[in-house]
Amino acid sequence: MSHSVRASPDESPLARIAADGLPPDAQSGFRLLPLGSYALDARLALIGGATRTLDVQYYIMENDASGRAVFRALEEAAGRGVRVRLLIDDFNSTGAEPLIEALSRVPNLEIRLFNPFCCARTSLAGRVLTSLGDLPRLDHRMHNKLLIADGALAIVGGRNIADDYFTRSPIANFVDLDAVVAGRVVPQLGVIFDRYWNSEESFPAGLFSSQAVEPASRAATLERLLPADATRIPIELPDRDILGQEPVGKELHERRLTLVPGLAYAVADQPSKRLEDQEELENSSLMTGAVFQMLGARSELVVASPYLVPGKRGIAVLRSLQRKGVEVTLVTNSLPASDSAIVYFGYARYRPAILKSGVDLYELSAIAPRESKTIFGGSSKGRLHAKLAVIDREVVLLGSLNLDPRSARKNTEVGVAVESPALAEQALRIVEAMKSEAYRVRQAPAGGGELAWAPPDAADDDETLDAEPGVSPLNTLQRLLLQPLVPEDYL
Repeated sequence: MSHSVRASPDESPLARIAADGLPPDAQSGFRLLPLGSYALDARLALIGGATRTLDVQYYIMENDASGRAVFRALEEAAGRGVRVRLLIDDFNSTGAEPLIEALSRVPNLEIRLFNPFCCARTSLAGRVLTSLGDLPRLDHRMHNKLLIADGALAIVGGRNIADDYFTRSPIANFVDLDAVVAGRVVPQLGVIFDRYWNSEESFPAGLFSSQAVEPASRAATLERLLPADATRIPIELPDRDILGQEPVGKELHERRLTLVPGLAYAVADQPSKRLEDQEELENSSLMTGAVFQMLGARSELVVASPYLVPGKRGIAVLRSLQRKGVEVTLVTNSLPASDSAIVYFGYARYRPAILKSGVDLYELSAIAPRESKTIFGGSSKGRLHAKLAVIDREVVLLGSLNLDPRSARKNTEVGVAVESPALAEQALRIVEAMKSEAYRVRQAPAGGGELAWAPPDAADDDETLDAEPGVSPLNTLQRLLLQPLVPEDYL
């Protein structure tokens, strides 16, 4: 095995911490972030600790407390002389449009918008209405989530930048997962970021400014929209997370970082994915690579995906694994836990076929069954958003990829594949925690395609519900009416 490279004295503090945190002979290192509060703390710590560069790429950056904390931390980093590049998908940027416009003139802080709308930018409806002739282009979005600090430490996974990804919403929070990564995989992620930053789909945010603004007026607007204390939001940080880890910010403050070693590579779709024909997609898409790796499973495959629409080809993959004797576990959302009823309806039609393929199928309950606070840190409604696969307890796939047609054909995605039994063991512990708050879906004893649900707190396997939990007659009617109207490729 190749030896890891130690940091040189002239490298940044984060680079030295990253190098020192890598175990001997490790090529890359990983730190999973199952808690939302830890994930926000880690982002703010990396941004606050950067001294040279910050490359940031997100599908969603909301203008809420969490979003403003990250925006302000980036602005402060630029003020320290850090070169900041921020790439945001333009579909969800409406709420942050004034902030983006004000920040786009800050020295050392460049903002670009991916696949932007041209007009009426103050509302999503206005953007869509003024772009009706361009909707085939605009239907393709950048779903990537990536933050790289000083080219030494990165965060990659499923979380966007918004309160409900960091367990800060009183209404509903996402059960999500990402990881701090170090070592040789980080430059690979840097190459991916540069590819997107320099692509023909990315445009300087300043091109869409509504009007010229004097510097003094711009500074006053920025101070009003982004107060100086925006980064000092209260973050409830338990002493340890469910893996027994301390907060990343605490460790970085002490000039250390606990990492699990692994052999890894980073993968992403091309920014120009929307222009690829079907054959190119079959050969080069991130979905194709992920499915190919899953098909290589010898004994066990465990997958968590919030949006799970396998289609006929996905069912064929599951049957192929069944014939090989591979034990497959899938964890997804129940209807009450889903933030997209349409996608859920697309998934529900495949449940009988999934179960006939021998899969252990779990649907996350929206409410923790036994405790007022879930093991993932929130006391409000829970929604699965983590995208994770563990193959043969040896390989972990982690990133932004959902197992649905939109991820396969329309959106761009990014992720890492990691060969590491130790990381796989941690990932499986997180999946077990998800399953403890999920219904197990089974074929009903009577047969005939009927389903039954075992509650998370069921005393034994015979304790099941015949009616789908949380699904009303109105939900059933919606499914019957809406499911045929939405092409599966759009789910």
